[in-house]
Amino acid sequence: MPQTFKIDQAATFDGVILLSVEPKVAFGGTDQDRNKDGLLKWEVQVVAGFKAFDRTNNEVLKIGVASYTNPMDGLTPYTPVQLVDFEVGVMARERRNKETGATEQVGVQIWYRCGEIRPVSAVGRKLHAADGG
Repeated sequence: MPQTFKIDQAATFDGVILLSVEPKVAFGGTDQDRNKDGLLKWEVQVVAGFKAFDRTNNEVLKIGVASYTNPMDGLTPYTPVQLVDFEVGVMARERRNKETGATEQVGVQIWYRCGEIRPVSAVGRKLHAADGG
């Protein structure tokens, strides 16, 4: 029962700051993984701030991005960024019961991905009604 949800970054987070980008290594290998279209897979780490109970909370998120080049090229750590086409996914975490051989759901796994990352300065300021926009 995998589920994928599109996320409105501006409505969800107070801000998102780029921390780092690393190549995603193929499972059980040493080479950088690729998606079905041949794009390299990267793991982007950001810190995202959000309000909960009138307090700001910060969370480090690991986000998958597929790109021919390093998504951090031209960016520096601690740059405010926009996560383009940001999604969160939820899928069942399963294991095989050694005694019965049956597959059992033991929880869920949450993952994040986006199409690209952009510096907020390249996106421009979003106008609100109070600003005359």
